[in-house]
Amino acid sequence: MVRSILLLTAGAAIGAALLIAHRVSQETGKSMPEAFADVPSEAKRIFSEMKQRAEGAVERGRQAYQEKLSEIDQQLGGVS
Repeated sequence: MVRSILLLTAGAAIGAALLIAHRVSQETGKSMPEAFADVPSEAKRIFSEMKQRAEGAVERGRQAYQEKLSEIDQQLGGVS
């Protein structure tokens, strides 16, 4: 069981590295072996971008929640 999980994780990491290297290769015109040197910095950039998007989505969700809560309070206040 643990071995399967480790193999799956290693396969996913290798697959992700290949995809990133391929994307770098396509964008820069570098060969695949040259593009592998850029994988760590590109992965860091991708994760940073994902984190920023997630933080933005959470903030928009909080704002929507507060607006909806305010609407509900106003509607319930008018009912009393």
